[in-house]
Amino acid sequence: MILIVDDDNAVRMALSLALERAGFEPLAVGNEAEALDAVRSGRVELVILDMNLTLSTTGRQGVEVLRKIRILQPDVPVIMITAWGTIPLAVETMNYGAADFVTKPWSNADVIAKIKKALARSSEQKARTCNDKTLEEIEADTIREVLRRCGGNLSEASKQLGITRQSLYRRIEKFKL
Repeated sequence: MILIVDDDNAVRMALSLALERAGFEPLAVGNEAEALDAVRSGRVELVILDMNLTLSTTGRQGVEVLRKIRILQPDVPVIMITAWGTIPLAVETMNYGAADFVTKPWSNADVIAKIKKALARSSEQKARTCNDKTLEEIEADTIREVLRRCGGNLSEASKQLGITRQSLYRRIEKFKL
């Protein structure tokens, strides 16, 4: 799912339509709280984040939300978007881990290309990371992720993992999760 975070409904609708036409599954939200809830769900593959979520034009809000997303999901690519872009602001967001920067008005083709590029880089990073991990580390990471998605519900997590609750308990103890 591609998360679109912008306070302007017209922007959310336009980007959603462009992403749907390109074969992506967009989720559009209008504020920081909804954005962070969506990121916590673990279903977000990429975020398109407006720099200014109110009438302010400083870009500080976008930088703050970017930092919070990085804490929750460090590997999720974030593309910043703004009508008030400056080179120093773009550099600052890249220093905080933004994958790219788009100015409004945007070209749909350009946004789609940047999304595909960011997702490809993310997949490559995950593949490299996976190749460097042991089987036990991968198993622990998988259990940790499923537990997070299930809100700590062990019954649901064991179903999703295809193991018994008792087996899940043993693995939780083994990996000190």
